[in-house]
Amino acid sequence: MIKSIIRYYTVILIITLISSSINFNVLSEQIDNNEKLLSKSDNWDMVIITPQKFAFETISLVKHKRNFGINTTLKTTEEIYSEYIGIDNIEKIKYYIKDAIESQNISYVLLLGDIDKVPIRTSGLSWDYFGNIAVENVITDLYYADIYNSDGSFSSWDTNHDGIFSEIRMITRGIEDNETFQFIDIIDGIPDIGIGRIPCNTKLDVEIAIEKIISYETNTHSKEWFKRLILMGGDTFPNIGNMSEGEFVTDYISSIMSDFIPIKLYASKKTFKPFNINFEISKGAGFVCYSGHGFQYGFGTSEYDDESLVKYYTPYIVGINNFNKYPIFYFDACWTGALDYSMGHIQLPSFAWALMKKPFSGAIACIASTRVGYGGFEGDPLGAGSPCLHACFFESYKTGIFLSDMFVQAQKNYISKIWNNVFDDCLTIQEFILLGDPSLKIGGYY
Repeated sequence: MIKSIIRYYTVILIITLISSSINFNVLSEQIDNNEKLLSKSDNWDMVIITPQKFAFETISLVKHKRNFGINTTLKTTEEIYSEYIGIDNIEKIKYYIKDAIESQNISYVLLLGDIDKVPIRTSGLSWDYFGNIAVENVITDLYYADIYNSDGSFSSWDTNHDGIFSEIRMITRGIEDNETFQFIDIIDGIPDIGIGRIPCNTKLDVEIAIEKIISYETNTHSKEWFKRLILMGGDTFPNIGNMSEGEFVTDYISSIMSDFIPIKLYASKKTFKPFNINFEISKGAGFVCYSGHGFQYGFGTSEYDDESLVKYYTPYIVGINNFNKYPIFYFDACWTGALDYSMGHIQLPSFAWALMKKPFSGAIACIASTRVGYGGFEGDPLGAGSPCLHACFFESYKTGIFLSDMFVQAQKNYISKIWNNVFDDCLTIQEFILLGDPSLKIGGYY
């Protein structure tokens, strides 16, 4: 463990030294040469929205994407704020995305920056289904994806113009009742474009993230490790029902992903342990699926009818050494994507982002929740909530699909299954976000 920690921070130091030693004349020449690359076009596939301070580091990703046929451009937040009108900078970005869809036919938007650099919308959704665990102030990038109302007009998420967005209140707790929610703001919640966020805080974060994307898309295809599917779970709700819900959910996913080799790290098998998790992830995998409890700094689940949790914490990530064999993680759990996680006045990376920002290792992307999620119904773990969206995600998988196409299809399928059928679950659809490149070619390019 100590040797792994030393190697990890040695790599970070080396990258920092290399990054800081770029010759100024070479830098200026590259910026001049790239002006043509970022010139206007009638059609783009993807736009990267990032602050000016990350613009130069982003050029290599623009070039890489265009080399593989994803016509990509860059737009700085400073440009957007000066060129567009909105009630705040978040709405200005949304108006820019709408304009880019209509004038340049974009399909993907990469938000490259943490929520201080590329701001995120806080929803007015108020959910108290959990009794004394009220869910409020949900941060969500779905705001940027849900551009249009059902009639084609701009979806402001603030139809009563009171400055509160997606104001939806639970007025009864009976999930059998279709009138459970009061929609003060009318939204359809359906994504109109693929949105992904890489919440970089520093230039080094940007360089690491881009290096991993380029490596993944150019080196993953036809590799045996990609066909490994790591499944993790246990008894999510001990003493409720007669099953281990997390294992039920991941078993279902294993049945969907029949072309993949399942590696089951289950509490019931006593293989759900930090050492085993690191060992298996270090071998590489196409996907890692987890269903259970989560928190800002890790996740954990239980053996059957045992209230105690077996936990995996953020510091354990240092023991993962899957060099250039990066999986996509799905965390069917609470809080793991909380981009506003802090202790005191210190901003800390959420667990999902900690996995992604590790250099040459960890995750290539994560689907994770920014707030408290909920499971399915007793006896039916896939009935609704985060396990149902989890299942929808893998039901949408096709060989060679782009990451956000898979996620958007999952969101749409979830809405069609749940909304106006079981009940209007606005929480799940808003709190689960895509952390990663929305145009990521799953499995890499040929």
